[in-house]
Amino acid sequence: MKKLLIVIAVIIAAFVVYKFVIKKDKPPREKPVPISVSKHSDVFNHSMEAVLASYYVMADGFVNWDTVAVGKAARTVQTALADFKAEELKQDSAIYQTAQYPLEMAKTNTGVIINTADWTEKRHALNDLSDALRMLLLTVKYDQAPVYWQECPMAFGEGQPANWLSGKNEVINPYLGNKDPKHGKTMLNCGENKMVIDFTAPDSLQKK
Repeated sequence: MKKLLIVIAVIIAAFVVYKFVIKKDKPPREKPVPISVSKHSDVFNHSMEAVLASYYVMADGFVNWDTVAVGKAARTVQTALADFKAEELKQDSAIYQTAQYPLEMAKTNTGVIINTADWTEKRHALNDLSDALRMLLLTVKYDQAPVYWQECPMAFGEGQPANWLSGKNEVINPYLGNKDPKHGKTMLNCGENKMVIDFTAPDSLQKK
């Protein structure tokens, strides 16, 4: 009987140690993070991705002052804009109507980049195209990846800024680039992030 009482006492003691010491020391499990579901269809998102991907390639062409690369990429941007699946936005007539202006402006400025031989005019058109695409991204609340809105404070001279879009936080300046006649490549990283267009997380907002 005495042995039985000892066994029972040991079991009770072990249970108390587990419950109030061992179990208490275990870190609480983190709550699962909800998976963000896109507000748009895969077809729509792919069409927006095609626009951005070709734009980024074109921006690289500007960085390198490569007119051939810029022209080739700009024609790809033109095709991607023509194939942009804006019809899906008709589910919300206000968004659809609002998106028409930046979309048409983007098409117009891409045409300027393709058709003009003047490098300065191409750079001004890049600035206008970038602003149009920024407006489009904000209007449709593109939620597949953050897009960085960057600015060069002296793209067209002192106190004359210009902007562009990037898929990276790092600043690689397409206006001064690495072959600028005055600065060479010393201003390649001149500029700053002015805004992060980021709708990737639930209830996220663009960040300034």
